[in-house]
Amino acid sequence: MLSKIRWNNIKIGGKYTIIFLIIVVAFLLSILITYSFLNNSSKYMDSTIIKNKISSEAEDIVALYHEKYLLIPEYIILSDDGKLNDYLYYSKEFTVKAKSLKQQLPKEQLTIFNKIIKNNNQLDQYFFSMVVPNVQQINVNEFERLQKETNALKVETVALGKELKEWATSSSNSALNSTQKDLKKINLVLVFSAAASIFISLFFIFFMSRKIRNHLNKIVERSEEIASGKLNVDELTYVGTDEIGQLSKSINHMGKSLRDMIAQVSGLSTEVDNQSKLLFTASRAVNSGSEQVAITIEDLATGVGSQSENAVNISQNTQGLTDQILAVNAHSEELVQFSNQVLNVSTNGNRQMRESLKQMKLINNVFQISVINVKTLEERTQSITEIVSVIKSIADQTNLLALNASIEAARAGDAGKGFAVVALEVRKLAEEVTNSIENIASITFSIKKETTNIASELNSGYLEVNKGTKQIELSGTQFMNINDKVEEMSNRIKNISAVFIEIQQSSQEINEAIEYVAAASEEAAAGTEEITATMHEQSQAVNHISSSAKKLTDMVERMNAMINKFQL
Repeated sequence: MLSKIRWNNIKIGGKYTIIFLIIVVAFLLSILITYSFLNNSSKYMDSTIIKNKISSEAEDIVALYHEKYLLIPEYIILSDDGKLNDYLYYSKEFTVKAKSLKQQLPKEQLTIFNKIIKNNNQLDQYFFSMVVPNVQQINVNEFERLQKETNALKVETVALGKELKEWATSSSNSALNSTQKDLKKINLVLVFSAAASIFISLFFIFFMSRKIRNHLNKIVERSEEIASGKLNVDELTYVGTDEIGQLSKSINHMGKSLRDMIAQVSGLSTEVDNQSKLLFTASRAVNSGSEQVAITIEDLATGVGSQSENAVNISQNTQGLTDQILAVNAHSEELVQFSNQVLNVSTNGNRQMRESLKQMKLINNVFQISVINVKTLEERTQSITEIVSVIKSIADQTNLLALNASIEAARAGDAGKGFAVVALEVRKLAEEVTNSIENIASITFSIKKETTNIASELNSGYLEVNKGTKQIELSGTQFMNINDKVEEMSNRIKNISAVFIEIQQSSQEINEAIEYVAAASEEAAAGTEEITATMHEQSQAVNHISSSAKKLTDMVERMNAMINKFQL
């Protein structure tokens, strides 16, 4: 019983607030659980991202190692400082990638990483200790031995990188599977929390609606009894201070107030009946004086109305002049807008012309730089041709020396057979070098020919760009002259428009003065008409009062009959 009283003391809004808070708590609980799963999923996703980054960086350092491996034989053959710089660049990139990768690897994978670093250091030792200082003295056997050793290191490094990448991919897939499981759990929690919230809402809403409906039915029944005239019924009983309790108290108070009011109205109706009879007699006397005053005021209204009509005619004529001035002013404003549009178009054209000139100058600079670069390329191609000629001459001399060595070995007999084999190999190598040099010379000649053609075309383009630049400069000057003329025309049109605005304002002031006179005349006419109407209304009101007094007497009699129907 105590809990029922406490619940009934809570306002309906408070009850719905409690239900809402229960639903919110359930919702927050589901959010907390969902957040926990999402936090785990976030950790798994972070792990997946790290593993993918490890896989990518492992692949990068293996690729950098492979590039360094390929540069060693190229440097031995060409002895080019560019290849040395490339090797240093790849070494620097390898160090940066390796440092980043080491910070992300767990301890169990550092063994593989350290082996890769060891192989890289050994490759650097081969290159900087054995190749770079002795590049001119390395023979074929040493080259093959070095190639074999570095190839073994490369194969092992590629295998280690593949193993590290496979581990990272496997770990990433595992973390991704865990994330998917957590997402499924989140879906289940969201579905369950939504269903629970709906069930709780429906339960409490049904419970409250049924309870409120029962009490409202009692209140409706009591209201219908009061409306039918039964004022001597028992009061409603409801324990509580919520809206239903307040409504029950209001119904009880209304019944009591109606009983008291009916008793008072019954006493007042007799007094009203007596006063209405006196009012009927007085209204007859007032009506006679009002009719005489109304006749006098109607004569005054006729003269004032004639003056008002003349003022209205003058105002209409002045308004026609004002409308014509407004039309002219509108055309002048359109002309101002059109001149502004022309000025904007001219200004935009001038700006675009300046931008075009600026762009043509940039193109001119690009053409100049391109011509210089092509000339530089042509000079370097010529240098390559000269170097190829020197190498070809050396190869021919080597071939000739090998031939002489073979002849001398043949003269020496059995003692010179070993030397003859070496001379034959040297001769073959010299012939291969000669063939390669001829191919290089052919390619270099083609490059030189294409470079000459490009230089010729760039020179032609450069001349055309100069012509275009001069033409745009001339057009820009013409646009500036046009822009000045358009701006001068726009200023003159604006001055004309300002004059029309002043004329319009003066006409408007004249029109307002005439309208003021017309309005004053109309107000005077309206005042007399209002006085006349007031007198007529007063006469009608007196007649109405007389009639109402008679009706009031009849209504008092009917009201007494209605009061007698209530059961007090």
